[in-house]
Amino acid sequence: MTRSEATADDAYFPEGPPGSPAKPLAAFVFDDSEEANRIVADFAAELAREGRRVAGVIQRAEATEFCRCREAELLNVETGESFTILQDLGRGSDACRIDPDAIARAGVEIARALEGAPELLFVNRFGKLEMEGEGLTAEIGAAVLSGAPTLVCVARRFLPPWREFAGGLADEIPCCGVSLRRWWRAVEAGAAAANDAA
Repeated sequence: MTRSEATADDAYFPEGPPGSPAKPLAAFVFDDSEEANRIVADFAAELAREGRRVAGVIQRAEATEFCRCREAELLNVETGESFTILQDLGRGSDACRIDPDAIARAGVEIARALEGAPELLFVNRFGKLEMEGEGLTAEIGAAVLSGAPTLVCVARRFLPPWREFAGGLADEIPCCGVSLRRWWRAVEAGAAAANDAA
């Protein structure tokens, strides 16, 4: 059984005592990048069909013709526009490299998305750049300060630097659609309770 087929028994529960609210920042922890991309894309599309205000960028990858790596693209879930984040070095190259201009564009699009007060913000990855304090760290921090529920995909090997970065402010969700939806329901429940108490 894959993680995406996990049962409710395997699903996310908030840390802390029963009934603890979900944290609005969450790491979607994965071992298989393509599986994570698919689950998150399906979830974003599902929320959009429900009329939810979703924003930010998610990642998808396709095989390239001239390179052994895969061509990574970011998709803006609000506008539907996509753009590559890797520089293709051409036939015979052993590696592709992150395009700094593309990462800067992703940062601008996430910052612009926050201005619209989304119900859920997607950030494609916390990875090598972010563990060095670069990449999209500023945008993730801005999302936390704004209070917008934010989902960040984090490879398991990057969990130690992620935990140091998040400082206990983030939930960790296993790479499974059931867990992702359970976290989202807990976030919604927490927001509803806060509104009732206001």
